[in-house]
Amino acid sequence: MNMSRWCMRIATLGPVGYFIAPGTITTLLILPVVYWLHAVIKNQWAYLGLVGVLFFLGIALISKVLKTSGRHEDPSEIVFDELVGCLLVFWGIALSTQSLLVGFLLFRALDIIKVGWIKKAEDFVGAWGVMSDDIVAALLTNIALRLLF
Repeated sequence: MNMSRWCMRIATLGPVGYFIAPGTITTLLILPVVYWLHAVIKNQWAYLGLVGVLFFLGIALISKVLKTSGRHEDPSEIVFDELVGCLLVFWGIALSTQSLLVGFLLFRALDIIKVGWIKKAEDFVGAWGVMSDDIVAALLTNIALRLLF
């Protein structure tokens, strides 16, 4: 399998990107990973470092996918951005059923509606635009969770 196909498989998280409502399904599937990472990585800065590494990996993967496909918009099947966004949502947040539920719902609502800074973040070109709207939605959700919990 060539590099382009591997990049596409990772960017879509295998078949997940082709499900109905792929962003929502991805975010839901990542919640147990978030819970596990919080148990394993006790240092919030190490957790944020992991999110940063995954962000730049996402930029590289999505750049390759967009270049290979000739597309410039945010393809719905690419869900690696939701993975990174969901991890960022819960950075430094005490996990509970309530915080996971509110974080999930608010992040998805902001990512779907795309108002204000989230919409503006889509103006970045290529992979930066694909990743940035989810990062802004995640940061806003994280701030809301800090205020609520």
